[in-house]
Amino acid sequence: MKRTILFNVSLATAVGLFALGASAQDQAQAQTQERMSLVQIATMLEDQGYTVLEIELERRRYDVEMIDAKGMRVEAYLDAVTGAVLPYRDDDDDRYERYDD
Repeated sequence: MKRTILFNVSLATAVGLFALGASAQDQAQAQTQERMSLVQIATMLEDQGYTVLEIELERRRYDVEMIDAKGMRVEAYLDAVTGAVLPYRDDDDDRYERYDD
């Protein structure tokens, strides 16, 4: 009797863990599918007149280096899902710092 109960509990635990693992894998795949691909991002930017130099995925956003139609180098962060431009502040941006002379 004890063996049957132990077996049933072990089997139920194994089935539960398997279902939990499958659910986590499905969620991870859903998040990946929602993100725009590198090709989609590059095509979108080229359609807007940019020449794309480099695209990197960083912290759920794309870091893009490109050249605009006037030949100026541009860097932008784009939302990985929508492709919208995100706010960007360069580490060297010191316009908000005050200097005492």
